[in-house]
Amino acid sequence: MKQQKTMICGWICTMATAMVMTACVTPKNYNYLQDLQSGSVTTTPANGYIRLQPKDEISILVKSNSAELDALFNKGMTTTMSNGNAQGSQYVEGYRLDANGNVDFPQLGTIHLAGMRRSEVENYIKTRLEEEGLLKHATVTVGFRNLSYTVMGEVKDAGEYSIDKDEVTLLEALGKAGDLTVYGRRDSIVVVRNDGERHTTLMADLTRGKDLYESEAYYVHQNDLIYVKANPTKIRQSTTNGNETRSMSLWISIASILASLAGLITR
Repeated sequence: MKQQKTMICGWICTMATAMVMTACVTPKNYNYLQDLQSGSVTTTPANGYIRLQPKDEISILVKSNSAELDALFNKGMTTTMSNGNAQGSQYVEGYRLDANGNVDFPQLGTIHLAGMRRSEVENYIKTRLEEEGLLKHATVTVGFRNLSYTVMGEVKDAGEYSIDKDEVTLLEALGKAGDLTVYGRRDSIVVVRNDGERHTTLMADLTRGKDLYESEAYYVHQNDLIYVKANPTKIRQSTTNGNETRSMSLWISIASILASLAGLITR
């Protein structure tokens, strides 16, 4: 009889321990880039450079050896003076691409920029200025003004964030939003890409580095919507007493097992 009690007690203890361990287990899809090891080599897509779309706004700065000629092309520029010397310049106005992807540029008239990268716009304007004899040895610099993406869902600081450079990665974008909360799904990030004509939905898995780096969603584009889904724990919490009820049931079950164990021991 004593041996039987010992076996039953052992079984009950094992069950109680298993239930506690199950309740405290760490989700396997929590850490990022789990498949990457030291020395891992991956490739990234060739879509990291922003291509201009209708309604994008950019700044265009033209510089040459002649400040007077430069002034013909630099739109809305103000210069800070100190002791008679120019200390810096700032653009008040930018160039917004119209619905057809065009801008009206001084001396050159209407030029089509949609679909171009920044470097391509710079080379195009520089070449046109030189070919038409307007400027020689000009330097053209293009900057982004109103380009942005939006982050929503289970991140610490959801909102709209500006794009001021090429090759902004999804990890950078989520980092600017304060990273995912503990309730965000790492393995199913939704990126809705708007290229002006259609919306394309892309998925990214932060837990698998190789898949992430090779994904079309790895680089962020203007007007992207990045959405972080809630994990099952957060979903249960959103129901009436969902997670609390589950936790209470677990501890009631453990308490019942322990009570049974105490009864056997004291007999």
